[in-house]
Amino acid sequence: METITEKTIKTYDEIAKHFSDTHFDSIFWQKEFKIFQKLIKGNKVIDIGCGAGRDAVLFEKAGFDYTGIDASSGMLKEAKKRVKKGKLILMDFYNLKFPPETFDGFWAAASILHIPKHRAAKVLRNIIKIIKPNGVGFISVKEKQSINEGIIKENKYGGIQRYFAFYTQKEFEKKLKEAGFALIRNRTLKESNTNWLCYFVRK
Repeated sequence: METITEKTIKTYDEIAKHFSDTHFDSIFWQKEFKIFQKLIKGNKVIDIGCGAGRDAVLFEKAGFDYTGIDASSGMLKEAKKRVKKGKLILMDFYNLKFPPETFDGFWAAASILHIPKHRAAKVLRNIIKIIKPNGVGFISVKEKQSINEGIIKENKYGGIQRYFAFYTQKEFEKKLKEAGFALIRNRTLKESNTNWLCYFVRK
């Protein structure tokens, strides 16, 4: 039987082309990116859950030494059309195969929300290991409203199913603390029916 993670990866493989075509708005996280730029010391960054490479364009234009990872081969295929200099690697969040303290910072926009809640702290600890001392990161997750977590059927993509974990602000801050991150600042970004909880953290 497929795990919820495998099901979500399979879904992204199936919708990669359509998702890439409809989600390539690199200005969506632009304000967050500018904040991240001011916070990071150094230019070696990892994009955790890079998807089709939307945010990679921002990093490459700004001159960062960029590495993007994703568990979906379909999404990486789309990312390769956009990423010119950076590295793209097929890799899941549970097995980050990098030496300790490799990166100056990390970017995890709309990706950690696909991790089951009971595994989120472990994934965050995996991330903190590969970040240099005083390295910084950005994470965005969806704010909890009526649903806590589960497989969501989305009619706009023809009834495909993806797993989502939804959080309250305090709930996710607790996960960050458990992993060893210090919170620098947070903000909420509103998008139609969704509130994005955005966190800037330091190791």
